[in-house]
Amino acid sequence: MTDELNLPPSSDKAWLLVKSPAAVFVCWTWNRAKTEAFETASYEPEVLVKLVSCEDKTPAAEAEVRWDAGKVYLKPPAEGGTCSAAVYARKKDGGREKLLESNTVTLPVSGPRGGVSSGYASAEFIRRMG
Repeated sequence: MTDELNLPPSSDKAWLLVKSPAAVFVCWTWNRAKTEAFETASYEPEVLVKLVSCEDKTPAAEAEVRWDAGKVYLKPPAEGGTCSAAVYARKKDGGREKLLESNTVTLPVSGPRGGVSSGYASAEFIRRMG
C-alpha cells in the first residue's frame, strides 16, 4: 500500500477547515514511515481526533476513526472562538502519542452580531439566494 500512495517523505500534515458554525472538517496525510507503522501494527488501527478550544485548551469534540480514513467532521465549540485539532495514535502498550497537530481556525457565527461582520453567510441567507 505504501508504494501505491507514492507519498513524499515529509507528508505528515493535518488541516482544520471550517464548514459552518456547526461543523469543522479535519483531514490528514501520513508519511511513509507512519504509514508503515500503522500497516505493521505498531499502532492500533484507529486514531483519535480531538478538537480543542484555543482560549482555554479544553477538549471540545473528539472522534475515533481508522488511521487511513484521512478525514472526519466534528462539532466545534462555541461560535466565534478559535480551535485546533490533533490526531493521536494508540501504541501497543496502551499509551497515546500525538502524531499531528493542525492549524488554528476562528469559528464563524451563525447569525449577525453587533459590531464587525464575521463574513459568514448563514444557511438561511444562502437558501433565500438560491
